Amino acid sequence: MKKYRLTDQRTVLGIVSKLTTTVLQDKDTKQKFTLQNPMAVNDILKSVHITISTTEPILVKPKSLVCVLKENRVELRVKPVNPYQDDLVQVYEILIEPLERSAKRAAIEDISAYELKMAQTADLGTVISIYGKTSIINQTLNQWQIHLEQILTNNGYFIKKIQIGFYYAADTQLMEALANSKAPYYVRDANRRIFYTERGFFSPKKLSEIYIRSYLDSLLLNNIKSTLIFPFFSNGKVLLGYFEIISNLPDLGNAALQSNLEGPEGIGPLLSFLDQKAEEFVFQLEFAYAKDWETIIRTTPVRDISQDGRGIGLTLPTGTNLENRTLGSPVSFQMVINSSPYTFFGSLRSLKKGESDTTNIGLQIFQCDKPEGMSLLSTYASNLIGKAVYDTRSI
Repeated sequence: MKKYRLTDQRTVLGIVSKLTTTVLQDKDTKQKFTLQNPMAVNDILKSVHITISTTEPILVKPKSLVCVLKENRVELRVKPVNPYQDDLVQVYEILIEPLERSAKRAAIEDISAYELKMAQTADLGTVISIYGKTSIINQTLNQWQIHLEQILTNNGYFIKKIQIGFYYAADTQLMEALANSKAPYYVRDANRRIFYTERGFFSPKKLSEIYIRSYLDSLLLNNIKSTLIFPFFSNGKVLLGYFEIISNLPDLGNAALQSNLEGPEGIGPLLSFLDQKAEEFVFQLEFAYAKDWETIIRTTPVRDISQDGRGIGLTLPTGTNLENRTLGSPVSFQMVINSSPYTFFGSLRSLKKGESDTTNIGLQIFQCDKPEGMSLLSTYASNLIGKAVYDTRSI
């Protein structure tokens, strides 16, 4: 294994705090930055925010900031917290790569993945438009509606219900307009007729005043004060459907949305959370219809693994056949943890050429064949990473 991939809030905050006296470079533009005010945010994602500063105007909003220390190359993966503040970013992942001379690198080279398999991606759009809500799809919908409601409720949202629908069945002016625009939609307060239209959200001005008035009256008649409709897409970027979050209170009953919508705990982390969950939900649907599983390789070294156990990088040797494999393809592989084999399932996230004609692939992991597998992989990854990360001599 050549990299540590860190995602835990406490770990990320600790590392960023140690880098406030270090100059980092934008990986693409080479512009130099320093870090200030690292902060743990109590949002739905448990984010870490930093302020970046530079002596010159920011050329392009950075996506990756890097530095080389005594034994490690450190890369911060960042994204803007909101569209209105260029210098405030979220650190959503840190990559630590031990340098060739580091003893830590040699100590972790013996980790492998086994029985890597890939399947053809199902055409979900066709399946849904022809067959509608099959029993498999209905079962997944019911599970996910409960799943999303529980998470949002536990994170300070007052939820009346969650609905998951598909745009092939759009039968109102609003849903037809959302299907055409592929945009999210947010009624902040139906009683006061307040809509959110920033960040590319759908504007009700595109519909008639009479229709909007009737629509809002219908919400209030059903004691609905706010609703957020968030679209999801297939891995082929085809619009499939939407999550609809419905609340009896304005702003989904959430204090941060009410008091500081564009703040660090506001709409931004909620949208990122829904984006992550949409990807996982679509995987569950596509995985149910995956077919023609093919063994790619029997054993291959692990290049990196994320601290939360949700992502893994593998290096495939010269000659490995990945022809016609598209990003998003369903994958499975095995890892041995505590002398027991576990099979993990996910999707192909990245595919790049490596050194000496090898191929590097990144996998997003969503589930395991055993109930304890995901938490066990997370613990395994954290233990594997722990000593190197908390060694203050190297960071």
